[in-house]
Amino acid sequence: MGTMPYLSGTCIIHYFYRSLYEGKTGMLKEYIDIGYIPEETDLVCEYQLETASGISFEEACSHLAGECSFGIWNDISLLSPKMAEKLKPHVFYIDKKKHTVRISYPQDLFEFCSVAQIIITVAGRMLDHKMMSRLKLHDITFPTDPLSELWGPKYGMGGIRELTGVYDRPLVSATVKPKVGLDPATHAKVAYNSFVGGCDLVKDDENLTDQKFNRFEKRAELTFKARDDAEEETGERRMYMCNITAPTCEEIIRRANFISNIGGHYVMIDTVPTGWSSLQTLRDVTEELGLVIHAHIMGHTAFTRLEEHGISLYLMTKLARLVGLDQLHIGTIDNRFHENTKELMALYDCCIMDRSKGNEKMHILPQNWDGIKAMFPVVSAGSGVSSIPELMNIFGKDVIMDCSIGMHSHPMGTSAGAKACRQAIDATLSGISLEEYGKNHAELQTALKNGI
Repeated sequence: MGTMPYLSGTCIIHYFYRSLYEGKTGMLKEYIDIGYIPEETDLVCEYQLETASGISFEEACSHLAGECSFGIWNDISLLSPKMAEKLKPHVFYIDKKKHTVRISYPQDLFEFCSVAQIIITVAGRMLDHKMMSRLKLHDITFPTDPLSELWGPKYGMGGIRELTGVYDRPLVSATVKPKVGLDPATHAKVAYNSFVGGCDLVKDDENLTDQKFNRFEKRAELTFKARDDAEEETGERRMYMCNITAPTCEEIIRRANFISNIGGHYVMIDTVPTGWSSLQTLRDVTEELGLVIHAHIMGHTAFTRLEEHGISLYLMTKLARLVGLDQLHIGTIDNRFHENTKELMALYDCCIMDRSKGNEKMHILPQNWDGIKAMFPVVSAGSGVSSIPELMNIFGKDVIMDCSIGMHSHPMGTSAGAKACRQAIDATLSGISLEEYGKNHAELQTALKNGI
């Protein structure tokens, strides 16, 4: 220790961590347990990491496991040997070439009814730890035993189909545009035109909540009246997804109750800014109110965009299903945002599959959903009329397509745009090209001629 005063801050950190790893002040080296077979009750995480200069991969993996359990600076001797062994994580798989590590954590480390606590435990402090220049939490395999503590969707895909009465085709949705600036009456008019044209679902934009120019309660009242008028005119069920994102959980709950009291069946929420605990609170409330939860994952790229750091979108999608969101925006095949078709298909499978076998190349772990309902996937962000056949070829019938641009940019108006979307679906289901079908359907033909 005589040289310590002359070492840089970084060197001191490296000295301390290496002493821990080598067993001079702790048991971190014992976390390396290659070949360990996780118990059925264990929670398993897959990480991808790059170490800081001077730190070996094994050291980093050990400290990752230690930080996510006991806390690496704590004196392990304060624990009883029995408790230390019971809570000890296991680094059971390492692939240095792929910078991949899998760690098995005992179930007792977690409060399984709290997604916030789970994420805090397995990712919290380590994402900014100096031992790693990069760290990405790709996926978690949850043991089936405690999944009942996470409710999953109340309605999910099957319940939404029953509610809307649509079983044999994709559902069509639209976001009222422009995003902001409309007064409640004009907002309701845009929704009405979308509904009468054939749109099953209409939603608020993510950043429209309760601004002075468009108050929440007035907007909801007028838009539900537009929904009722459209249902009477078309003879089909229509759903309005009013954004209840709010400053507090109390206000979110109040808005959810308001929607229920005036005849609503849906609410929408912005997931990332709202947070996991708020989402779980909302899921609890909607269980009694009988409301479907539409979730938008706007802002996820703050965590997911970098391939080598943060938390994966796949895991965030899995967590959304676990906490009980009924339908989730997952992106689209268009290239405006940072998504691709392979990733979207993985997200789609995460929403609907009963059992995942895993995908090593995509860092996806196996998962048995143990009866948790499928979450209806929503594809959006620029889907035009002409993209509908491709979307249906990729996703099939079990998808909600937000075709806002295709509807609202139609030269004949929003209602015609909605009709064109429904016509494109009908054509695709019938095995007829859009061009051929458009010869007898003016709305579709006009959309195609204008590149919509």
